[in-house]
Amino acid sequence: MIVFLILAGVYCLHILLKMHWITTGILAVYFLIMLASHRKRYHRMREQKLRFDEASEYLDALLYAFCKEEKVERALADAEAALADGPMREVVRDALAHMHMTFDDTDVMRESLQLIEEQYPCARIRTAHAFILHVESYGGQIERPIKLLLADKKRWEKRTLLAMKERSKMFTDIVMSIAASLIICGMILYLPVMNMDISQNVLCQILTGIVLILDDWIFLRAQRFMEEDWLKLDVVCDDDGGKRMEEYRNYNSKRDRLLSIVLAVPCGIGMAVSIYFRKEALVAICVLLLLLMLNQHRVGRHLARRSLIKRIRVAFPNWLLDIVLLLQSENVQVAILKSREHVPGVLEKELDLLAERLAMEPESAEPYHDFLQGFEIAEVHSAMSMLFSLSMGHSNQGDRQLGELIDRNLEMLDAAEKERISNLSSGMYLLFLAPVVTASVKLVIDMAVFMLSFLGSAGIG
Repeated sequence: MIVFLILAGVYCLHILLKMHWITTGILAVYFLIMLASHRKRYHRMREQKLRFDEASEYLDALLYAFCKEEKVERALADAEAALADGPMREVVRDALAHMHMTFDDTDVMRESLQLIEEQYPCARIRTAHAFILHVESYGGQIERPIKLLLADKKRWEKRTLLAMKERSKMFTDIVMSIAASLIICGMILYLPVMNMDISQNVLCQILTGIVLILDDWIFLRAQRFMEEDWLKLDVVCDDDGGKRMEEYRNYNSKRDRLLSIVLAVPCGIGMAVSIYFRKEALVAICVLLLLLMLNQHRVGRHLARRSLIKRIRVAFPNWLLDIVLLLQSENVQVAILKSREHVPGVLEKELDLLAERLAMEPESAEPYHDFLQGFEIAEVHSAMSMLFSLSMGHSNQGDRQLGELIDRNLEMLDAAEKERISNLSSGMYLLFLAPVVTASVKLVIDMAVFMLSFLGSAGIG
């Protein structure tokens, strides 16, 4: 059926674009060969959507079960029973089997949960697993953190479903852009101008084939956005965040200013030569380059700071979520120390400095206020001030302060994730414009061929 539809579509293009039968045959073979790639991407898109739905269902089942049972093994067994038949249920069964059949001295529960995390690499699943393992080992209140994890999961699910919907709409717009550009290209060939038909020109035929192949590549690229691994989208990659933060903190202003002067010297020489030969255009270019080179260290510093602020806005709420969960069984200072295990790279050095300062001044507010000092992120300073208040506050206000911290963290996390996902989807807008570019090139060349044909028929040139 699909093969028939492809052949019917190629025949419609044959009529619309007045393609030669040889061109039509070549393109028919090409599209039939590419059918396997399109099918593969379509099935992968459905698979990723299913994996997301399964992970969301598993999180609900596990957290509700743990709230009832307060034991990892029983909660996992209840979650397995609640899940529908599918890949996720099989993975949970394998984790339970590993838990029941392992008798050595290893951390069996952690290894069993890691089997699930390896198959479903989702930050929310990893955080939930870390929390239930912590409670199993150290105890603590679970009602509030379970509500927090469920609220965070609900926002994550809503964000991801919205991203899926937006990408689906943009994918439809890209398909419509391809269709509209081809219709416009075809309409030009049917304009009754002096009964001239340039469609059978060899150049026009070759260009038609190239445009259709390019449009197919655009379609393939759009499919890549639709087959996004929605679980890995939730995992923030920050491998070089610690290195970038260290470079920013160890900035050597004297060295970079000297480098700017060295780079500006050739521009100054070029400007002097241009003035001597009275080349005004070159003088203007050299002046601009001179100013840029003299200030390149300031520009680089500014761009590095902006990049780090973006990373911090994403990383800080995730770290704060770990802190809030640990606060159910630990005080603030111990929670900060234990959060070191999963801290994002961009915060690693700052967290070490915070822990060192708190060890020397445990009752001082300065270590909290100095955390990420210099980046001027209001949300971070506000959250750290609240952590200090929690560490020093009275017990009758602790619940209210912790509730405010939770609400603020969820808002920060939601805003940071929405911005990050939106940035990842921005490439689809360029794909929407791409068919317009290919069609415009074809129209320009078609018009050039038409003019040459017209001048030739009129005996001009």
